Amino acid sequence: MASHHYFICFLVMVSLMIRISESKACHPNDLKGLTDFKAAIHSDSSGRLKNWIGQDCCNWPGISCNSETGRVVEINLPGYYDAGDEFAPFFVSNTMSGSISPSITLLTSLESIDLSRLIGLTGQIPPSIGVLKNLKKLTLQNNQISGALPESISNLTNLEFLNLENNLLTGSIPENIGNLQALQELYLSNNSLTGKIPFSITKLHSISGIFLAQNQLVGEIPLPLNPGQWSSLQHLRLENNRLTGIIPPSVGYLTSLLRFSVANNQLTGPIPSTIGNLKYMQQLMVNNNQLSVVLPNSICGVTQLDVLFISHNKIVGPLPDCLSFFKYLREVDVPFKRLN
Repeated sequence: MASHHYFICFLVMVSLMIRISESKACHPNDLKGLTDFKAAIHSDSSGRLKNWIGQDCCNWPGISCNSETGRVVEINLPGYYDAGDEFAPFFVSNTMSGSISPSITLLTSLESIDLSRLIGLTGQIPPSIGVLKNLKKLTLQNNQISGALPESISNLTNLEFLNLENNLLTGSIPENIGNLQALQELYLSNNSLTGKIPFSITKLHSISGIFLAQNQLVGEIPLPLNPGQWSSLQHLRLENNRLTGIIPPSVGYLTSLLRFSVANNQLTGPIPSTIGNLKYMQQLMVNNNQLSVVLPNSICGVTQLDVLFISHNKIVGPLPDCLSFFKYLREVDVPFKRLN
């Protein structure tokens, strides 16, 4: 009889232990940060946030934690996402209205934040965002985020992916953006950014894509002064700004470049002959500027071209005959169309 009593006590203890493990609370700072984040969101059409209950935030929708430390490492709440599983993907679109609580910076182990395409997300990027030293991905595009880019964003030295395009950002690009040595892709297009593009951007040795189009940026195009600095750069999109000066001859150092667009600016001078060094370039868009002289014959070496826009400039003289033999060329907007 006694053994039976002990067995029942044992089962009760095991049950309690299971319940305790299942109701494990997350780190107080993480819990505070996420609770404040939820409070700053006024509506969520997906219903994900209404399931943020209890204290085990690692089991909340859109939240991932490190299995060893228990700290939150990911906030994944995009406006367009897969609500199904690997066998039956089911993509849905939702919106959130509200702002990003500054308390989000309490989650100091964060590696990824994806709050993209929520449409109704307003307010500013928290000025203290730079304390998230482990952050590798920050994705806030297609919202209504306003204000300036925080200077502290330059402290995110582990950041690999930054996408803030299609928002209402104003002010200038942080002067020390070149500190982001791990950055591979930079998306700031379709905002209202002003001022010059900081020369420190040339220090981004890991960069493969720079997208700064459709802002109000002024000044000259900053390009590396030495070969090898942007050795992985494939996309340089600077169109629809107010840039002045020339296209620097050092553009020829960007030998991995696939797409180069500086259309709709106020650039002057010639198209440099060093453009012929860009053997892999597929799209060259320099239209709607004040460029002069002739299209250099060195363009004959850029045989992968499929888009060539150079109209609405001061370019004179005949186009190189070699363009007639470019087998990939499909979109042409030039002052003299001599192609067969």
